[in-house]
Amino acid sequence: MAMTEKAAQFVQGNMERGRPIPGQSLTNDPSQPYNWEKAPEFTNAKEAMLYVFENLTVPETTANILLSLSKGIGVIDIASITLYTGFTEGKWNPDMMMLLMEPTMYMVMALAEKAELDFVMDSSEEVGEEEILGDKAIQQIEEGIGSLDAMRKQAAQRVSPQSVPQEVREVIEEAKIEPSILEKVEEVKSNSLLAREE
Repeated sequence: MAMTEKAAQFVQGNMERGRPIPGQSLTNDPSQPYNWEKAPEFTNAKEAMLYVFENLTVPETTANILLSLSKGIGVIDIASITLYTGFTEGKWNPDMMMLLMEPTMYMVMALAEKAELDFVMDSSEEVGEEEILGDKAIQQIEEGIGSLDAMRKQAAQRVSPQSVPQEVREVIEEAKIEPSILEKVEEVKSNSLLAREE
């Protein structure tokens, strides 16, 4: 089958921009799969929860989480990023990732409460959509909200301590997080032209 000139230009343009050629993922070497294409490292939910908790309580990670929460990033967003990162590293499959969502949210909330820090569940609670978008755009967004978002909000309202193993809850209760941990984290100032104030 001959390739048209337009198709050849499209492929050439994608290659010059560093984009993958359509269908390129189907030609990857089967002996070198991506991490998420292999068998997951964790298949037991309790072991995976302990792994997540150990990662969340690393001092640098805890400081970054608390700093993010203090700036209005939602608990749901932090838990989602944490779990998605684990998925891309091959730690668990998508089903396990969904099972870990509630316990991870509880762990993040517990860390915030230990640091006596106010937090929001969802970042959209902090900034209203009306402030960002016009009325017509808001109406279109509301019409397009699917069942996934509704499930996510419903799960956020049902976060329960019973979703976390007793051993992890005991460690959370015994953990000492000093409010001064936020003072230890310095924000990196960017020297880019976009970051300059006039």
